[in-house]
Amino acid sequence: MTLPLPSDFTVAMAGLELLPATRLKVACSLLAADRLTVRLIEWGAEPATLLVADETSDAGRTAIQSARKARLPAIRLIAANDSSGTMHVLPRLATVREFADALRFGLQDRPPSLTETSPYSDAPLPQPFLEHLRLDRRRDLRVLLEQGLFRVVSDTREGKLHMLRRMPLDELLERAPKPDWRVTEISDGEWESLYRPDVTRTYAIETLWWRLLPHLSRDELPRVTGMVRLRTWPDLDAGATPAAWPLVLAYCSSQPWHADALAAASDVPEEDVQQVMALVRLSGLEASLSYPAAKVRGSAAHHASTLLRMAKRFGLKLLGKAHG
Repeated sequence: MTLPLPSDFTVAMAGLELLPATRLKVACSLLAADRLTVRLIEWGAEPATLLVADETSDAGRTAIQSARKARLPAIRLIAANDSSGTMHVLPRLATVREFADALRFGLQDRPPSLTETSPYSDAPLPQPFLEHLRLDRRRDLRVLLEQGLFRVVSDTREGKLHMLRRMPLDELLERAPKPDWRVTEISDGEWESLYRPDVTRTYAIETLWWRLLPHLSRDELPRVTGMVRLRTWPDLDAGATPAAWPLVLAYCSSQPWHADALAAASDVPEEDVQQVMALVRLSGLEASLSYPAAKVRGSAAHHASTLLRMAKRFGLKLLGKAHG
């Protein structure tokens, strides 16, 4: 079955001044080269695929709050020039190219439509640390997570975990599945005044999920029941990654799969496939099922050298050829 390739999107804007609004309009026109037709509307006029809002304005902040409640992806424009390396945040005077790149990323990262199958139930993970680390359900507020001497702040909006003390990362990952983490939501004001000055190290949450593998049992990951496709290649640790996983990820990058079908195609046990699919979802690397497959293939191709290095290390046979 061939999935339809979407070409029409609606992007809403809120609180933008004339110059950024003009640059956004030009960026929308540039996406036509990717066979993407983007209509630009004012926020609230009709349902939208993506929001672009200036969070320094009242209208922009209100729209951002509404989008978060609706789990609608948003690109936030901020006053500072530092966008912290994320495509969800841009400076207010972003260039046309920066707008275009952020739009591509935001449209690709939108949540599945109502016609797509949810990969698993809405039940939260039983481990509080892991539940507040998941990137498939980003939270409106940062949370302070404490256990013994460990104090970290999880910010799933930005996909970052901040250490408040200099502690070994390996020990943090080992403690991650334990049930006795204390969780406290913190406001933006508390973060800026009380916690941000104490940050000693910041990690990308996406990467941490793949580093957690040696510390997780299969029962600690949710079971995937729907179809999953990989949006972009994860940052794998060759020393901790099971030998068969690169092959599963390679299949997952080309098209959406059910776990049982992928297990049969790759000759990898279904329980291992389930683990890979769960981590793809939890780490925020799942592509919308209706997003053009060429985009996912191109992203995976960008990481082809990583796949070949992994294959050589483990002596895998990929795509009919032995490596190593």
